[in-house]
Amino acid sequence: MIQAVYIISRAGVPIYFKERTPEEDDVTKVTLFSGVISAIRTVLQEIDAGEANYLTTQTHEVYVEATNEFAVALVKDIKDKFEREVINDMIAELITQITFNFTELPEVGILNAEEEEKMAKLIDEQMTIWDELVKDSQALKKIKDSFW
Repeated sequence: MIQAVYIISRAGVPIYFKERTPEEDDVTKVTLFSGVISAIRTVLQEIDAGEANYLTTQTHEVYVEATNEFAVALVKDIKDKFEREVINDMIAELITQITFNFTELPEVGILNAEEEEKMAKLIDEQMTIWDELVKDSQALKKIKDSFW
């Protein structure tokens, strides 16, 4: 299951975030997370290593995809097993939805109240769809594994 969704400006400023388990200091955590993701991506580009699309820690996996205007990061628990293609499809669909629903995202990372409500609804809908995709993917994997 996707644990968190982060929408980050190309400058590394958080535009929007949604975490399944909110914490008291979310803003600080999100700002640090966004900065780290942005810094890693920038350093890798500067040394001609290409863009980072996947990062892992001892507890989580982070999948990142960037457009010209913003980046999307999806975080999942490392124990949750489902196909990477499923996550790539999730990110692609979210980028499409954001691009279609928002003509421009603020570079400074502040959505107005209407935009924030619209983004929250969009992310909530996507997370519901993703939960079903993950369940389907895991069920299909169990079936495939049982044949061997």
